[in-house]
Amino acid sequence: MGSPMPPVTDPDMLADDSVSQSTAPFPPRLAARFYRHTSSRRRSSAHSSRRSSLSSLSLHSHHSNVSCHGGPRSTHIAQHLRRASIIESRKKRLADRAAHAEQVRLRAAAAKNTPRVSHSEERALAAQAAREKLLAEIAARCEEEVRRAKKVAEETREKKAAERARMQEQMADKLADAARRRSIYQSSLRRPRTASLAAVEEKKISAAALPKIGRTAAAKVIQRAWRKHLTRKIFLTFKGLDLDLTQVASKSFEDVTKLLAEERTVKATTQLLKHLGMFDAVQDAGADRAAVRIFLSGYLILAHPMQALSYGGGQENEQELMAKAKALIEPFEIHVQSILQDPLSGTASKTTREELGFSFNEFTSAFHAWKTQDRTVLIDVMINSFVNLDLIIQSTKDDRRGMVAEDYLQAVRSEQVKLLARLKRLAGPEQALARVRTAVRKARKQRASEQRQKNEQHVPRATTPTTKMADMHEPLTPPATPQPTNHRAPSAPQSFITRLGQTMTILPPNREIAHEMQITSSFEVQQQPWSDARKQFMDVLRANMRDSMQNGGVQVAASWTQSMTVLIREKVLNLVSPRHQLYERIDQVLDPKLIAQQSRHGMFSYNAFFSTIASMIAQICSPGRDEAVRVFSADTESDAIDRLFNLINIIDLMTLDHINFQFRLASRQVIEHGHEHEQKMFEQDLQNGVHDLRHAKSWWRIARQSLAAARPTGHVVYARGLTDLALQNSHFSYNQVPETLQIDYIRLLKLRAQAFQMVAVSSILLTTKLRLQRNRQSLWTNDAERLMSLDLTNTSPQRVVSLIESSHQMPSTTRQGLLDFVTRVLPAAAAATNNAANTDQDRQTAIQEERPFDPSSIAEDGVSKEDVFHEQIATFVLKSLREHVFQRLSAASTAEKVRATTSAAQVLARAGMPEFVGHVGEMVDLLERIRNVDLKAHEPWYDQIAAEDPHE
Repeated sequence: MGSPMPPVTDPDMLADDSVSQSTAPFPPRLAARFYRHTSSRRRSSAHSSRRSSLSSLSLHSHHSNVSCHGGPRSTHIAQHLRRASIIESRKKRLADRAAHAEQVRLRAAAAKNTPRVSHSEERALAAQAAREKLLAEIAARCEEEVRRAKKVAEETREKKAAERARMQEQMADKLADAARRRSIYQSSLRRPRTASLAAVEEKKISAAALPKIGRTAAAKVIQRAWRKHLTRKIFLTFKGLDLDLTQVASKSFEDVTKLLAEERTVKATTQLLKHLGMFDAVQDAGADRAAVRIFLSGYLILAHPMQALSYGGGQENEQELMAKAKALIEPFEIHVQSILQDPLSGTASKTTREELGFSFNEFTSAFHAWKTQDRTVLIDVMINSFVNLDLIIQSTKDDRRGMVAEDYLQAVRSEQVKLLARLKRLAGPEQALARVRTAVRKARKQRASEQRQKNEQHVPRATTPTTKMADMHEPLTPPATPQPTNHRAPSAPQSFITRLGQTMTILPPNREIAHEMQITSSFEVQQQPWSDARKQFMDVLRANMRDSMQNGGVQVAASWTQSMTVLIREKVLNLVSPRHQLYERIDQVLDPKLIAQQSRHGMFSYNAFFSTIASMIAQICSPGRDEAVRVFSADTESDAIDRLFNLINIIDLMTLDHINFQFRLASRQVIEHGHEHEQKMFEQDLQNGVHDLRHAKSWWRIARQSLAAARPTGHVVYARGLTDLALQNSHFSYNQVPETLQIDYIRLLKLRAQAFQMVAVSSILLTTKLRLQRNRQSLWTNDAERLMSLDLTNTSPQRVVSLIESSHQMPSTTRQGLLDFVTRVLPAAAAATNNAANTDQDRQTAIQEERPFDPSSIAEDGVSKEDVFHEQIATFVLKSLREHVFQRLSAASTAEKVRATTSAAQVLARAGMPEFVGHVGEMVDLLERIRNVDLKAHEPWYDQIAAEDPHE
């Protein structure tokens, strides 16, 4: 410290000194701007500041000392002190770092020595924590429930207190009113004077002074009275509808539906529901009306569940809907009755309002859930209706008679637009359009395929345009046995030809053919099964011919061969035109004289003859007979007699094809003028006394009496009579048919048999659906088709039940109940089918025996009188079908017809016949054609009968 410090040799410091010595000092005012005091400078940390270094410290100390003291010694001391402080701070910092490192080492050692918790203990701890958390949540929920229960109890106490206060207020009002009346009564009491008493001065009794109330209190009293009056008026208006469960249950389903749809019912119910607060009073009018209709449907569901619900209340969702409706309607009626019985009661309490509102919300939710489930069935029904309307357009678009297509097109299109709009709302626009296109395309393809097969299958190849044009001017119906025009007269025995000709099909009379063609433009004559008598005749003829050819000698065999040739030649030449290229060849090959000469000399070959005939008829037969001709040509092992009868049968079929083709060509003329011929024949029968109009008059009178209208039109009376005649649930006899419809007796029998079979199948399927708790409007099309394909006359009830059970599993008890039901329903349908088949067989026998057919002469033993349904479900289905057919037949305008056709699917689905919409449409179409043809031919006599009716 005593020795002087050597001078600083740092070049920087020397440069600073030289500059400071050479530069003149600044004035105080300028120096204050460029220099700051040392204490005011910011000190930085020892680690980051440049001043922490020794050189910076020395330089800084030097400048400070120089600037402050101006001497080297003071600078040296400052640097030494600064250095010592830095060293101390470093030591202190190092000591802190060592202490920190020691703490870290101790913590690591402590952590290493601490034993770790096992995995099972961790899981136990986690489970304990979860349990505690769950208990805490449960406690919180319980606390919330307790709080809610306390709140409900508090509200209940408040309601009771409010109710008690209201009752006390009412009691006070009653007491005040009683006191007022008592005071008035006492003030009006005066004792009469008597003559025996002295006149004394009476005390004046002042009138009782009523308490005066203010304007505000008076206004409240008036408002309260007015609100009670309005409330009572609303309740009385609803009560005037007679809308309660007892009244609704005593009425029919149609009457209840009409009552609920009336505007006054909807208006009165809307006011009452708004007053009770069951829905918002300011909501949209459409939503308001929908809510009211949902509420009113509760009455319909409880009173008529069989008609209102798809399963009749047997399914779970329907039972829930009925329970919700009962929980709503019964408290509602009790509340309405209590309000009407208590005139001082102004309105419902808050608790009652909340309960009714809650019940209404639950019923609405259940109603929408039930409605959504039935939406699929409704969509299928509407698609079927759309397809049926499209088929109507397809069937009438080519019919220009009477402008039928133009008449139907607009009405049908409008109904299709309505159906499509409803389908879009139910199923969505894209899905609805896709399903409708698919169904329409499928129906059109099926119809086109059936028509194509029907038109092309039995058209003879020998037919030429010349033949067609020539036949247009021939008689309306060909004769029963066509005769050749320019053929050489046969020389064979006439008895043999007649006996062989009796093996051919005999045509009905011309009057029946014309009538059939008017009803069915595509009418065709078909081979009918042989009767027993005809079979016996054929067997005897075949045996006689075989015996004669074997044992009768050459002359008898030649006669039979010549007769065969003459008959075949005559029939085949009638099938081709003289201009046809095969005509001359057939005439040459089938020369009777040549064949007779060959037969007498033993040179005739049956095999060559049959081979030649087969090659020729193969060129002129229709495509539908190619297989029969091929089989005949390949059959070379049978004897000549059997092959001859097979050839006659093929030629008979070809003749029928030719006749049917001629019918098709002449159908337009027959349809236009056939009624004139029938009208002339009917008038002739009346003049000859064949029949009178006794049955027609009785039929018309019964139909007129069954109508409720005062003066129904003749169109409606005829529709009623025709519907009841074909679909009556009583024994159907020939004596019930009017003379004008006797020609259609067998057709009506067949139609009735088909209707009874549909009713029986529908009743069976409906019973199965109800027992299995399925939707009664669901389509069981496959089951219906399988049951309709059965021959009911030879089908047992066990067979019917097994067919249904093969596609729908059912318990043994349900199966036994269904079997009992089928046993009761099936005989009526079988009897109707049997009566139609027997009558038609008698007619065919009469035609084959060439004698007139008289249904009235049929023995009663061959007619069954069991064609009547006694089961309730079958009776209901038949009645619904009969009324639906009557509604469609009695429709006067085209719009009404289309409307009835459109709603057919829904009506039949409600009746339990959703699978038979198409069959019922065909039945109605057939009845329409019967009516049109009958009225064209017999309208003058119907006018006469209507004029003679005393009810007109």
